[in-house]
Amino acid sequence: MAFSADPSYRLLAAQYVRKQAKQLAGQLQGVRGAEDIEFIHRARVASRRLRAAVQMFGDCFRPKQLKRWRKQIRRVTADLGEARDKDVQIEFLCGTLDALEEKACYPGIARLLVKLERQRERLQKHVNQAAGRFEAGGVLEDMSDTTKGMLADAKADGVDVQSPYALARTRRHIRCRLEQLLSLRDCLADAEAKERHHAMRIAAKRLRYTLEIANPVYREGLKDFVATAKSLQTHLGEIHDCDVWLEDIESFAAKERRRVVKHFGSPEPFSRLQAGIEHLQHERRQRRRDVFRELAEFWQELEQQAHWETLVATLQAGGEPPDEPRPKCVGRNQRSAVPAVGVESV
Repeated sequence: MAFSADPSYRLLAAQYVRKQAKQLAGQLQGVRGAEDIEFIHRARVASRRLRAAVQMFGDCFRPKQLKRWRKQIRRVTADLGEARDKDVQIEFLCGTLDALEEKACYPGIARLLVKLERQRERLQKHVNQAAGRFEAGGVLEDMSDTTKGMLADAKADGVDVQSPYALARTRRHIRCRLEQLLSLRDCLADAEAKERHHAMRIAAKRLRYTLEIANPVYREGLKDFVATAKSLQTHLGEIHDCDVWLEDIESFAAKERRRVVKHFGSPEPFSRLQAGIEHLQHERRQRRRDVFRELAEFWQELEQQAHWETLVATLQAGGEPPDEPRPKCVGRNQRSAVPAVGVESV
């Protein structure tokens, strides 16, 4: 089969896909053991990076092969998601209880912790099935075999990823991701724009992964920009976590109140839980305000330093792009991209 991408770009694809497939394979046994929550975290990160690579290198592999990879990777990422969320919440509540000084808050927080631990325990069967199903699907073996052949061909032909073509192709993808991010920057002026904050988190994550993929092509010259995207993703991720927490706490309180009334015939026993619930709500609201302020200040620093213009200049130094259609840049969760300073000159 003939591929539209040249050998340098296919080499980049092979190297990255092979690395992330190996990383994912290495985490799955630990995922089933459930002894360390980081196994699920690392497995999900590797799966998301593979999804980014499959999208970016669509013309480097066979269409049917890509379709199967994409479907199974998307499924395992989703299957591990709920368990990962519960792990993070349980870890947070354990830390909260360890540092708690107001003993009146203990019952409400402890009750929520017990509920989450039971839910997480029930999820492990689903996690084990998901990991086993994914391994049985043979995607990782297929990726390993396919990329092994691609690497052998590249070595035989003396191919290098640092080619004008690879520079131009990766530059186009980075520019698209950057435009997605910058099209959402106005939401940093509105602390209540929760949906756009969430969309910006996704845009920062996608930019980060694309920069990581392209970094070898730019002789590791994108590291600072990767670090910036990671920091943005972390801030926006914590903001999103606080939003989810506040929704979950409210739902938990409503359900507990109904349970207490049904069991005791009165809401009075619920008062034992009230202090802990209010403590968590106050802490999560305050943490969201603090992180949002830090994020807005960080973004302002980036603009003052002309950080994104520097990225554009770094990309521009890679040469002229090939004469080919420009990739579609706007995701379904984002508005149409607005022209960003310096980006259109790439």
